[in-house]
Amino acid sequence: ARKHYKELLAIILWILVASVPSIVGKVLAPVGGDATLTGGDWLTFTISLLGAILVAVVSLWVYTTLVLTVAEQASDKRVNLKQMYRLGWKNFWPYLLLTLMLIAIVAAIAVIVVPGYALLLLGSGETASPVLTAIGTPLFFVGAAVTMYLLIKYSVQLAFAPYELLLGKLGVIDSIKASAALVKGRWWATFLRFAIPKLIYFLVLLVAGFLIALPLEYLITVLKSYSNALVLIVYILSLFLSIFIQVIVTPLLIATDYYLYDSLRRTR
Repeated sequence: ARKHYKELLAIILWILVASVPSIVGKVLAPVGGDATLTGGDWLTFTISLLGAILVAVVSLWVYTTLVLTVAEQASDKRVNLKQMYRLGWKNFWPYLLLTLMLIAIVAAIAVIVVPGYALLLLGSGETASPVLTAIGTPLFFVGAAVTMYLLIKYSVQLAFAPYELLLGKLGVIDSIKASAALVKGRWWATFLRFAIPKLIYFLVLLVAGFLIALPLEYLITVLKSYSNALVLIVYILSLFLSIFIQVIVTPLLIATDYYLYDSLRRTR
């Protein structure tokens, strides 16, 4: 994947392009400010909303395209980016459906913590009830622990459903089942190989973000007394850089997960 990183970068940078409306919305945000929504507030809200939708759509397409491209690169095939773009859109709706299904699974798991949290809310405030608090506290912590356990467990078991969907040509339900079957009997080995690269990438992003954000914040502080226009330019630049830092590592994450998926599939 490193040899063909330029091709992956050409795909991932579409997220940066799609982020332009959201950045414009953030730049225009100071226009309003009153308790009642003004024309400027509505403009900012509309642009930001459209920008968020555009980023979500493009991000889903970018993911499908990256997975398909990484698979092509891994088989030493010549990559035709235009063809990959078309295949990415062709698989957009199935992947969107799978994403919604996975979100529903996560939401169902998260419901476990709701009863304890609800009792804590009911037992606090003006209608404080020591009994409800006494019941809700242990129920909340037990629910939170169970929820965390299940989320970690299924995050690994379901991690390869998109690859089964896009590369295995399976349906949404079958891709979820196939992903769980790949991990069955080797969860811990898969978990370590799945989590460690992400931890490393996260630490790199954290350090890189800090090294870039710190001088930019200092520059904005210095420029405030000289020129609002220069402050705005630096602010926009910092927004673009923050998005760029986040997306630049995405191809590496997808490539890492692909090779893990391929290894699991070959040794099944």
